Amino acid sequence: MANAVEAGADALGFICGFPESPRNVPASRARELMRMVPPFVDSVLVTRSEFVERNPGIVRRLRPSALQLYGPRARARRLERLGPKLILPHFVGDGDGIPDARGFDAVLSDTYRKGAFGGSGVVSEWSLCRRLRDAIAPTPLILSGGLNQENVGGAIRSVRPYAVDVSTGVEASPGIKDRAKVKAFVLAAKRGGY
Repeated sequence: MANAVEAGADALGFICGFPESPRNVPASRARELMRMVPPFVDSVLVTRSEFVERNPGIVRRLRPSALQLYGPRARARRLERLGPKLILPHFVGDGDGIPDARGFDAVLSDTYRKGAFGGSGVVSEWSLCRRLRDAIAPTPLILSGGLNQENVGGAIRSVRPYAVDVSTGVEASPGIKDRAKVKAFVLAAKRGGY
């Protein structure tokens, strides 16, 4: 976490409620980490809408800046009253077309992979991401899906998203971030336009 902040990241994601993921952290650990996030850096709780519904006090306890919610969209919209910004994940290439972004503060694009909730490291098709960006406007698009230090600049120039998101592309192994990769990614993203 400190490495990402030091490198100049604007937001940090904390995955909670995905026990099958090597990136998952228990709610208690997420709370500890989120409390260490400095001012002017956003904390994003990456979770399932069902997890939040089963643990109604979780958002109040963790106090994230935003919720990146996987699961039924109708459920996610009901969580607006909790306060944080809502990010709607959308899998590009799954044949679902354009998501209904009403009630969400941003849409995060990711590469579709059957049975997976992101983190595949597979590069998205940028032309589809551009179409998505145009279709959901003025709702901001956060671009993810196979980004790394080598391709993030080109992705930014091609898609012109509001922001970019990375996980797999800066890891030494699943769930373990590589300090040099994090720094190189943030630098490349800033050179690309951020």
